[in-house]
Amino acid sequence: MMKRIDDWQVKNAKQTAIIDGEESVTYRELEECVQERAKILAEIPQKVILAPMSNALDQLINFLALIRADKVAVPVNAGLSDEGLQDILNQFEAPLVLTDIRTISEKAAVLYDSAEYASPSDLAFIGFTSGTTGQPKGYLRTHQSWVKSFEGTNELMHQSSNQSATVFGSMHYSLSLYTLMQTLYFGQTFILNQHFSTNRLVALIKQTEALTCYLVPTMIHALVSKLEAQNELLTENYTIVSSGAKLNVEIRRKLYRYCPNVQLYEFYGSSETSYISMETVQGIPSDHSVGQLFPGVQLVIDQPNAEGVGEIQVRSPLNFAGHHRKGENHVATVACVSTGDLGKLAGKTLEYYGRKDDCINRGGEKFYPLEFERHLLKLAAVAEIVVLGIPDAHYNEKIGAVIVWSDHNQVMSLTEINTYLSSRMSRPAKIDNIFAVGSIPKQNNGKISRKQLLHDSAKERVPNVI
Repeated sequence: MMKRIDDWQVKNAKQTAIIDGEESVTYRELEECVQERAKILAEIPQKVILAPMSNALDQLINFLALIRADKVAVPVNAGLSDEGLQDILNQFEAPLVLTDIRTISEKAAVLYDSAEYASPSDLAFIGFTSGTTGQPKGYLRTHQSWVKSFEGTNELMHQSSNQSATVFGSMHYSLSLYTLMQTLYFGQTFILNQHFSTNRLVALIKQTEALTCYLVPTMIHALVSKLEAQNELLTENYTIVSSGAKLNVEIRRKLYRYCPNVQLYEFYGSSETSYISMETVQGIPSDHSVGQLFPGVQLVIDQPNAEGVGEIQVRSPLNFAGHHRKGENHVATVACVSTGDLGKLAGKTLEYYGRKDDCINRGGEKFYPLEFERHLLKLAAVAEIVVLGIPDAHYNEKIGAVIVWSDHNQVMSLTEINTYLSSRMSRPAKIDNIFAVGSIPKQNNGKISRKQLLHDSAKERVPNVI
């Protein structure tokens, strides 16, 4: 990846590489800063170096310098608690934390005893997710897997050096780092943001030509809600790449209504697989569709049910190189990744039915929350909704709906909700309980935590049944 960035500082040295508010650097300036810091880092014996990442230009340069110095960069949230940081440090044999490039040499031990990731490899960095247990879980990402992903993106969405890209969310997240590295790989301008706000997003769209915005669905929903409330049209030509969760059809319709010239692409994938498929339809795709398979990707649908829905398993050169294990010194792309997602292939189209763990088992029948949500979001009374399984002694799980009403003076009863669903679901199904809330909490990356919602609803135990 860094070789391609080197090429751009020769070809187009004066082009802006990164913008951070009022501060910016050209490709030549970026190269000089990265080289200077990489020389310092190359003298340090430690191979594994944690890089605290806030949304600041200085820390992006540190991350790039670690890669240039052939270190194993471990990007972490700069706001991580001491306990959280220690949890990650404990997973390595001889890690170092990069807090200040000017003093890191003083903190580095002269001698250390570790062969962890000591052999030359294609390893670019080790990212951490919360994991299914809530404990940080490291995944290995190689240079070549992302380069192949960048080139696949170029096949589907032509990239040129006159474009700009922006992403919202902490820079230690996989999506944020991916956007940064892909933008620099194609010689484009990366626009850094401190946090997400619809005002900031709208301003960037209006001010920036040839802009691509990498967003999660909750951010697109927030943009659409703002435009709808103000009855405002965004007529600029720009691109949105949606990733992180399935984009609801109703949000798509509203986006096209208020942003008539937007180009919308929806990627499906994960930190472990990178991109799996891409929805390129400019309009309303078929229900559950997440598009056609990304170049080079092959799928296996494991243990499909009678409807053909099973767990999505991915064979791809874009896959990660496994999960980190203390003392590791072997890096190789994982041949097949089990995603934990449910889906099926309909011709050349991949259909997505949600997380395997989110599937609701009500009295032995399996129900997919996304199908309920897709239909109920069409109701004017429903602003936001999350459907989830509520533990039940008799049925194993009942079906609960956490709803934010559009107007608290115009709500629907449980009977009205189920009457509406009765003629729309693929088979007989109903909501058992409604939990009316003022807002649905989001994680720092903009995604919805069903586990947290289940915990909150369990605390109430008496649902707001209307």
